[in-house]
Amino acid sequence: MSDRFHPVPRGESEQPRERWSALREGFLDLLAECSEIVEHGRPAFDAPRSLTYRAAEAVVIHFDDLVGRLPTDRAALLPEGLSLAAVRRTRNILSHDYRKAKKEIVWDVIEHRIPAVIIAILD
Repeated sequence: MSDRFHPVPRGESEQPRERWSALREGFLDLLAECSEIVEHGRPAFDAPRSLTYRAAEAVVIHFDDLVGRLPTDRAALLPEGLSLAAVRRTRNILSHDYRKAKKEIVWDVIEHRIPAVIIAILD
């Protein structure tokens, strides 16, 4: 193997405390974004070509990314009923085949589920 390139698994290049600090900020941003989406209301979310809905898609996709990088001690705080496989499937549907996503599910995820998970891991 070349001396110039040595792959480092994700997150190992940072100290665990620094990594959690960056992830924590990302989760706080997502919590604020969920709140803003909900404040715009369901009619704006359900409107054709809704930018609010597009923002919700981005939040779900980013949430999946952040959850996948949680340190072990924080991952242990995830709610017991949370299916990481379901989070990943929802992310995949939204990022690859958004026309099949049910808006009711995405709204519930933004209004209730993502905020509850974030609050659980931040405590």
